Amino acid sequence: MNIKYDLHTHLIPMIDDGAQSVEESLMLIEELSNQGIENIVFTPHFYTHKESAEDFVLRRNEAYKEIRNLIPDYLNVKLGAEVYVTDYLFAEERDLRPLCIEGTNYMITEFSYDSDFSGGSMRRLLKLIGLGYIPIIPHVERYPALIKKKSKLDELIDMGVLIQSNFISFAEKGKSRKLLKLLNSGYIHILSTDVHNLSRNAPDSISKAMEIISKKCSFDIINSLNQNARDVFEGR
Repeated sequence: MNIKYDLHTHLIPMIDDGAQSVEESLMLIEELSNQGIENIVFTPHFYTHKESAEDFVLRRNEAYKEIRNLIPDYLNVKLGAEVYVTDYLFAEERDLRPLCIEGTNYMITEFSYDSDFSGGSMRRLLKLIGLGYIPIIPHVERYPALIKKKSKLDELIDMGVLIQSNFISFAEKGKSRKLLKLLNSGYIHILSTDVHNLSRNAPDSISKAMEIISKKCSFDIINSLNQNARDVFEGR
């Protein structure tokens, strides 16, 4: 069974450290389609301490126009962002929905990788939840405090936070075994590529990961990953 959703990508050209041209963007989109992906969310980096949400959304939307009419009709696409959460995000009262996955209240929320998810980072997460947003923590494998402490993952999940991991990490020695255990235990809800280009989290990471996951995890786990991604994409 193929994963049909990719909720975390850097495919909008020339807006962050992802695709650097329209041609590269369209090529990567085609490669994702070849991997079985039918639904894609474009999530360029938004560093909240470097620009305002309004400026970012304007810049993102303008960049998206470069490829909007070139994307094949058989793909469903939405806009979003990978939001680096700092106190600047809350500096003014503003509608943060344009930063969420389009048409939903789900927001991909990145933090400093040395965060222990207490203190400031936990306060910011709780504030987002209190405002009605549902945080998704991306590439959980990059956060030692979460990988080493299931109790902290339990705390976040109990709050309603969703946990995402990158496909490529399941094919990397030193990460795969731990992530498979977390996946089988229900600690990882979503898999995405976090694709930037053909050398960084490339689309073929999907097939590499699924070859391993299909051997080590049940069909029910894979089905659950698809259903979770579908629910997020559709705003359920």
